[in-house]
Amino acid sequence: MKPLIYFSYGMTKCGTTLAFHMVSEALAQAGFEQHRLPAHLIGPNKKLNFGQHFTDDQTDELWAAVRSIGHPIVIKTHTRPDPAIVRLIQNGQAIAHACYRDPRDMALSMLDHGIRAREAGKPAFAEIETLEDAKSGIRNQCDSLTAWLRLPNILPLDFEDIAFDMQTTVQRILDQLDISGDPEKIVAKVLDGRFTQLNKGISQRHKSEMSPQDVREFDLEFAPLMTRLIDNKHSLPTDGAISLPPPYELRISV
Repeated sequence: MKPLIYFSYGMTKCGTTLAFHMVSEALAQAGFEQHRLPAHLIGPNKKLNFGQHFTDDQTDELWAAVRSIGHPIVIKTHTRPDPAIVRLIQNGQAIAHACYRDPRDMALSMLDHGIRAREAGKPAFAEIETLEDAKSGIRNQCDSLTAWLRLPNILPLDFEDIAFDMQTTVQRILDQLDISGDPEKIVAKVLDGRFTQLNKGISQRHKSEMSPQDVREFDLEFAPLMTRLIDNKHSLPTDGAISLPPPYELRISV
């Protein structure tokens, strides 16, 4: 394969780490070793390539590093695509997937993380004490999600499929990359000692853990997202270029 950057984007608590490892292992088993990229570009994380925002110069250096490796490298991120990253994708130098989740389940997982963070004295998620806190955090991420989804060559991945239909998800990733692989072997390796940040691991947990009133409030708040990405996910394009109705449609200047 030619040099390529694969961005593994996801909203928080949506299985992004698991999806990242699926891509990483699929590429590794196909013979494309996942080298560490320069720390000043992707941060000091020793377990995986994790990127945040990239300036034009940093993006040029990132592309040069991947070109020197000579094959695809996957990078995890939780941030919206910067204009330079958008250009990479539009030019065919990068592709991505975008991980999302039912906002009701995302909120419950954020609450759990908030409890653990406060008990451990850690700052990340410690501010999430109520469903309203979680709702605000999810609302702030919707623009980032749609910024990725509206681009070409972006594979939409629902948490339910990432966590509970792993082999099918891996096959979709293989198809996107246009490489051969054994989904069963890839999943087995991913689950064998990989750090995936899986919380309770319960499908559609809001059905048993959220009150009917809270469900209705989330339904009202996130109706456009849930209708398009949850209820009708099987009719989504498989190559990105997905638009969402207001208030989530976002315009990007490149």
